[in-house]
Amino acid sequence: MQKIFLPYYIVRKGDTLASIAEKYEISPTQILVENYITPSAIKEGTILSITKK
Repeated sequence: MQKIFLPYYIVRKGDTLASIAEKYEISPTQILVENYITPSAIKEGTILSITKK
């Protein structure tokens, strides 16, 4: 079964910037820049735009 990734991700309890970046095989910095946020904004319920380049 192939995984299908949507262009966004809703942060879940226990997620970290690093774990989200690893899941999508992108850098943590890319997530921050793409979403115009700081690391402290990564909280449960936050919706992040994810673009795999």
